[in-house]
Amino acid sequence: MVRQEGGRWDVGIKDDAVYVQRVSEGDEQLFDDSLDSDEARKLAELLTKFADKLDRSDTSDDSDEYKDSKDKESKKSKKSKKSKDSDDDDDDEDDHDDEDDDDESDDDEESEDSEKSSD
Repeated sequence: MVRQEGGRWDVGIKDDAVYVQRVSEGDEQLFDDSLDSDEARKLAELLTKFADKLDRSDTSDDSDEYKDSKDKESKKSKKSKKSKDSDDDDDDEDDHDDEDDDDESDDDEESEDSEKSSD
């Protein structure tokens, strides 16, 4: 006999058959049946099949949750990187403009020098 929260399953052999009974916590009989050996094996196979499906679905749900969290982290990371790149680009544009300004001022000085030397 197996006791679990919510009641228990009683399984045994009775009158040349496999006897299955479900009993509540309050010892109230909820279900009982007698199965021949072939029926019991088929029931066991079905129970195993559905238990395996349940385990796989639990695992895939956990995997999906893990995958979803990884996707969210990846998207946040990409978004953050794009934002940072955009900020860097803005800085680059400013730097580029500053460099041009410096170059123009150098050109002005050179032209002044050339004007002085030609005088």
